[in-house]
Amino acid sequence: MNKLSFCGNADAGSVTISATAFSEDASRVAVATEGLLVRICDTASGKEVASLSAATALDKPDGLLGFVAFSADGARLATASGDRIVRFWDIASGRQLGELAHPSPVVAVALSPKGAGVATASAEGMVRLWDSTNGSAIASLQPSLDVTSLSFSPDGKQLAATGREGTVHLWDAASGEKIATLEGHAGKVLQARYSSDGGKIVTASDDRTARIWNAADGGQLLVLPHASEVHSAAFSKHGTRIVTASANEAHMFDAVSGGEIHVLRGHEGDVNDTAFSHDGLRVATAAEDRSIRVWDAESGAGTAVLTGHLNAPGSVAFSPDGQRLLSTSGVEPIAWTRMPAGGFPDGFSGIWFSKFDGMDDSAEFARSMCLMSPIKIHGNGLIVLFDGMGQDPPQTILHLRCASDRSCQMFGGAPGQSLDAQGQGNLDISGDDGKLCIAGECRPIVRCPALIWNDEERKSGFAERWEAAVNAQGQ
Repeated sequence: MNKLSFCGNADAGSVTISATAFSEDASRVAVATEGLLVRICDTASGKEVASLSAATALDKPDGLLGFVAFSADGARLATASGDRIVRFWDIASGRQLGELAHPSPVVAVALSPKGAGVATASAEGMVRLWDSTNGSAIASLQPSLDVTSLSFSPDGKQLAATGREGTVHLWDAASGEKIATLEGHAGKVLQARYSSDGGKIVTASDDRTARIWNAADGGQLLVLPHASEVHSAAFSKHGTRIVTASANEAHMFDAVSGGEIHVLRGHEGDVNDTAFSHDGLRVATAAEDRSIRVWDAESGAGTAVLTGHLNAPGSVAFSPDGQRLLSTSGVEPIAWTRMPAGGFPDGFSGIWFSKFDGMDDSAEFARSMCLMSPIKIHGNGLIVLFDGMGQDPPQTILHLRCASDRSCQMFGGAPGQSLDAQGQGNLDISGDDGKLCIAGECRPIVRCPALIWNDEERKSGFAERWEAAVNAQGQ
């Protein structure tokens, strides 16, 4: 996977970002920055598609935007700022549609996945339901609580609020009528997530448990014990499995029996969030070690380590089509784009070198070019370019990852060193001759002759170092 961050701006770290959010279909990201500006960007290209000037009643820093959230259709945006007002925007026109004033700072906002409902929680402990189209209040929800999160059920008919006192409150989102109070946790409840059918809720708590509940009546179904506090918990799409984040591990459970299936180890810091892909085949984890990891849900094996966040990512989610992985930190949002399937025909793999008109045609020259500046082409679509001189093995200068149609993306350094695509390329080979185009510049390439090491190269260790340097870059 390669990354696309902060609307394509490479200087993301120099801008203060106070809040980020992705649309439900993962096609857009909203980034609230200093100056009370919200940039809406396309996650496929990284290009800005809209900009909202969200002026508030207070000057910075009190007026900083603390929350942004998309409507279910991605056409509207909600922002909450330090002036205690939640505002609604039409993205296409940039026009403010309405606003909701609160008696104290807003601590949580959730937009319904169906219809125009919005829920807010403010610091005095009140949860409120609103109609976002006209700003009218639907209900003020009791009892008051110190809210840690708000979430709607997938059909938008129910609202769950988690609290620091260890309970979860469920309300009817249309009427505000109380449905149930989920009691059982002995510590702060950090998160509540619904199953895709809305029938169950999984909660994560600092009491070292995750718990599964019946959403209809609030009955407790399972307790999943952990050795440390649980930061996050999520259902797979069909509700058959649950993945949790606890300490520097993720745990996968059977959602019916509660039996543990896998422990996902590899992070060097606490795991903050977890998510299943929509097809249930992959799991993503975001951790304090500033990395995202992707895992095979069936085997529990790690399949990718994504590094590039400047701060620890706090949330992670897959796009519905599984082609993008979305993560946010306090500094930047990142859309990790899945590379197209690679694979070259037989006869492409091997060691090549660049040869231009007028160059020496001798075998000695070809050998020296292959030793100093080889191009290693792998059958899986990876091309690695090296450069060196003298008695030192060549060093990797850049690499390309290519699809089966031989179109490529270029990255700096060795494979795994850079995830920011720096340009496009393509490869064309016929027999022992070919053409490699990188960032619009094409060069002829020729297959290297078989390298036969002489005694001096073997005794000095050069042959061993060269082979290690060139053959190691195969991932």
